[in-house]
Amino acid sequence: MIEFDRLYKIHQYDDKLINKISQELNIPKLIAKLLVNRGFANSSQCREFLDTDLNNMYDPFMLKDINKGAERILEAINEKEKICIYGDYDVDGITSTSILLIFLKGIGGDCFYYIPNRLEEGYGISKRAVDYISSQKASLIITVDCGITNIEEVEHLKQKNMDIIITDHHQCGDIIPKCSAVINPNRSDDGYPFKKLAGVGVTFKLIQALSSVLNIPVDYEKILPLVAFGTVADIVSLTGENRIIVKNGLNMIKNTTNIGIKALIEVSGLKGRDIDSYHIGFVMGPRLNAAGRLGTARKGVELFLSEDYDSALSIAKELSEENSKRQSIENDILKEAEKLIAEEIDLDSEKVIVLQSDKWHSGVIGIVASKLLEKYYRPVILFAVEGDTARGSARSIPAFNIYEGLKSCEGLLEKYGGHKMAAGISINKNNILKFRKGINKIADKVLSKEDLIKEIDIDCAISSQDIELETIEDIKKLEPFGIDNPTPQFILKNGKIEDLRTVGKYRKHIKMSITKDGKKVNCIGFDLGEYANILNPKDEINIVGFLGINEYMNILSPQIFIKDIVGNYEYRNKYYYYFKRKLNSGHKYNDENENNISISHSKENRFDYIFDILDKEKGVLILINNYFNLVRVSNRIQTQGRNFIRRICLNFECDEGEKENSVVFLPNLELIDKNRYNKIILYDFNFNKDELFKFLDDSNDYSVEFLGKEEDIELNKKVLNYIVPSLEDMRIVYRNLFSAKSNFLMIETNPYVHSLSKKLSSGFTKPKLDLILDIFKDCNLIDYIENNGNYNIKLLNRRKEKIDIMNIPKVRYLQKLYSQWTKNQEMTSR
Repeated sequence: MIEFDRLYKIHQYDDKLINKISQELNIPKLIAKLLVNRGFANSSQCREFLDTDLNNMYDPFMLKDINKGAERILEAINEKEKICIYGDYDVDGITSTSILLIFLKGIGGDCFYYIPNRLEEGYGISKRAVDYISSQKASLIITVDCGITNIEEVEHLKQKNMDIIITDHHQCGDIIPKCSAVINPNRSDDGYPFKKLAGVGVTFKLIQALSSVLNIPVDYEKILPLVAFGTVADIVSLTGENRIIVKNGLNMIKNTTNIGIKALIEVSGLKGRDIDSYHIGFVMGPRLNAAGRLGTARKGVELFLSEDYDSALSIAKELSEENSKRQSIENDILKEAEKLIAEEIDLDSEKVIVLQSDKWHSGVIGIVASKLLEKYYRPVILFAVEGDTARGSARSIPAFNIYEGLKSCEGLLEKYGGHKMAAGISINKNNILKFRKGINKIADKVLSKEDLIKEIDIDCAISSQDIELETIEDIKKLEPFGIDNPTPQFILKNGKIEDLRTVGKYRKHIKMSITKDGKKVNCIGFDLGEYANILNPKDEINIVGFLGINEYMNILSPQIFIKDIVGNYEYRNKYYYYFKRKLNSGHKYNDENENNISISHSKENRFDYIFDILDKEKGVLILINNYFNLVRVSNRIQTQGRNFIRRICLNFECDEGEKENSVVFLPNLELIDKNRYNKIILYDFNFNKDELFKFLDDSNDYSVEFLGKEEDIELNKKVLNYIVPSLEDMRIVYRNLFSAKSNFLMIETNPYVHSLSKKLSSGFTKPKLDLILDIFKDCNLIDYIENNGNYNIKLLNRRKEKIDIMNIPKVRYLQKLYSQWTKNQEMTSR
C-alpha cells in the first residue's frame, strides 16, 4: 500500500463571499481569500483586522482587578515602599520585567527585579525566592508572566507581610490566588474582549492603566517595541489586539530609544533592515532566550535597561555567545536522540517517541523535541535525568492532546503542566519505561496512521499572473505573520521547468525558472538541493511556497520561495519496477486481436469526475495505467487533506487495503477482486488490450465505466518510448559489451546512458538499459548485478553467430506492445 509522508490541504472558498469582501473593501480577490482563510467571515471583521491604529486598543480598565492593581502600585510609590517585579525566564518574562521597571522607575518607584534560575528553581514563584525578596525589605511583589497557579507560595508570601499583584496570561486553575489583584484576561470571571494577550501584553495594559490614572503619556517608542518583541517570541496569536501591538511596535523598532534593542539588532546582523516577526522569532528571540535556557535570564533584563550603548553591545554579544553555546548543546542532543530513535524506537508500533538521557540539558530538550516532532510528525517527550528525578519536555501534534495524555498517566508523574500541544513533566527516572508504555497505549486508542501524516495548509492556487510586485505589496499589508495569521502559502500547478541548478555553500539550495501560461517565474528553494537529482528540465511540477522579492543589481523582481514540491517522484522508479514485474510474469500478446475501443462516450472532465465520486461514494475502484495519469491523480489526492486520505487506499498492481475506496496504479487485472466494489472505473487504456477486453467481458455483472481518452494514446506512446528499447538500442549495447576485452565489466549508469542518448535519435534511458540487460540475461549471454546504481556485468557467451533477437519471447512481446500504440490506429467502437 502507498503511504504519503505529507499531505496538503488547499482551502476552498465561497466565491460570492470573496467577491463581496473584495468589492466592499476595495481589495484584490486574492487578499480577500487570505482574510477569509484566517477566519474572518464578513467585511466588518476583515476591516477590523486591517485597521491597526493604536486608538483601536481596548480600554485597560476592562480587565478585572486592574484598577485595584494600579491603586496598590501608586500607593506603594507614594509611601516609598520597595517593589519587586517577579518575572519569568523566557523572552515574554524578560520583556515584561523590563517594561514595568522602565515605567515604574520613570514615575519614581523604588524597584528591583527577580527572575528565577530555570535549572535550580523552575517555573513560577518559589518559597526560596519569596524568602530572598523578603530579606530585601520589599513590601509589594508584582508578578509578570507567572504566578496564577502559585496558591501555596502566595500564602507563604502573605505570612511574610508582603502584598502581591499577579499579572499573567496562562490558563487559570479552579482556585485563584487571594491577593491584592489578579490581572489575567483568562480568568473565568473576566470579560476582557481579547483573551490571547502575551504576558508582556498584560503588563503593557497595566502600564496603560497607570498612565491613565496619572494622566501622563506612555513612551510608546521606548515601550511598544519591547511589547511587540515579547508577544512575537511567546508565539501567541497575532490577531486582535496583539496584531495592533506588534504591527506598531515593529514600525517603531528602527527609531526606538531603547538602546538594548538597538544593540541586539546590530549583533544579529540586522542593522539597517526592516525588522519583521521572523527576525524576532528566529534571529533575535533565540539570543535572548538562550541565557534563560542555560541558567539565569538576568542578562536580558540588563540589556533592555542599559543606558550605555557600549555596555548594551557587550551584553548583546554575550547573549549571542550563549546562543551559540545553546545551539551546540542542542545539536549534540539532537544527534544522540536521533541515534536512540534508530536503536530503541519501533516507529511502526510506538506512536509517541519517549527518550531519556542523563547527559541532556533540561533547558534545551524542549527545542530538540520540537525538531524531532517536525521530522517524525508524532508526539515527542524527552527527559533529562538528574539523579533520581527526570525533567521532561513534551511537544505534540494537533490530533493528540498531550496534556490530557499526561493526565491519564498522572499516577506515574511527580508533576506536570501545560496545554494540548506542549507540556513540562517531572518524573522519577524509574517510572519512565512504564510511562512510555502507558502514553503509547493511550496514543494507540486516539491516533490513526493518517493522524501521523503532516498536513500542510495551502491558502489557494495562484496563476503566473498573480506573481507580481504589486501582489506582494498587497500581501505585506497582512503582516505581521505568525500564529493565527501565517505567512500566506500558495500552490502553483503544472509549471514547466526551464532551467535548474544548485546554489550556495555545499550546493544545498535549488534555483530554477519555470514557465506557466507563457510567463517565466523565478524560484528558489533553501535546503532543497536534493531535488536537482530528481527533477529534469521540461518536467511539469507543482510548487508550494510563498511570494517574495528578489533584489539583484538594484533591480526588484518577484519570485517564489519554494517550501515544497508536490509529487512523489520516486513513483517513476516504482512504476518501472511494476511494469517490469508485469512483463516478467508471463503475459501473452495475441497477434490476431485487432479489437478497437470506443472512446466516444468518455466523460468530458474525467479528472474532476473521479474525485467527485471518491468524495461522495463508497465501494469505488479506480484503475490507472499510464504514468502521467498516475502522477496527476496522486498529486491531486495528496492535496485533498487528511480526511480524504482516510477513505482512500492507494496501491500498485492489486487492491490491497480495507478502506472505503481504492485507486490502483498499473493494475494486474487478473489480481483485482471485483466482488469488493460497487463501481469499477477504468481511467485510461491498459497497455495490453487483450487483458483489458477480457476484463471488460468478465464484468457484465458489475458497474464498470471506461474513461479512456485520445490523449491516453499519446501518453502510452510517451511511456513506452521511455521504457521499451528498440532493436537499434539492443544492437548498440550488445556491440558495446562484447567488444570489450575483459569478461568482467563495470558500467557507470548515468554517464553511459547519457553518452548513448546523444548517439541515438530515439533517446536512451536507464529503464531501456535495464530491459536490455534482462533480455541478454534471459538469453544466457550475460549475468549482472546492480550495485549503487551501477552495473557489474559478467559476459557468459561470446557468440560469433548472429542472434535473431525477434525470436526471443520478451522482445517479441515488447515490440508488439510498442507497435500497437505507436501506429496510427483509428479508434472506433468494438
